[in-house]
Amino acid sequence: MDEKRREYFKNYVEQRKRISISLSLADYQKIEYLAGKMQMKPTSFVGHIVQQKLGKNPHLSPEIQQELTEVTYLIRNIANNVNQIAHRSNTLKVMVDENALLMELKRLEDTVKNYVSQKVNA
Repeated sequence: MDEKRREYFKNYVEQRKRISISLSLADYQKIEYLAGKMQMKPTSFVGHIVQQKLGKNPHLSPEIQQELTEVTYLIRNIANNVNQIAHRSNTLKVMVDENALLMELKRLEDTVKNYVSQKVNA
């Protein structure tokens, strides 16, 4: 039994890391209160919050959120224009190079993804 215990502890130490944080008294009291409402200890509660946050999308500032909304609107307008061009091309039986248009949309999408990635990782 003692050997199993040592093995368990060794695995636990290798797979877990400990951190410590300092909080103001007011923040600690909030955590203590919220933990109590969930019938948890403060340490378990903080661990639970961290796990929840890690599993979700990153928090974006309101400025970035606004910029993304504007970019999304512009991209949708571009997509609408591409659809109109394709419709007109089909109506007039004139061939439009759709691949060039689609490649530009792809390039725009990549630019937006890179921008968001930089903002999130900053």
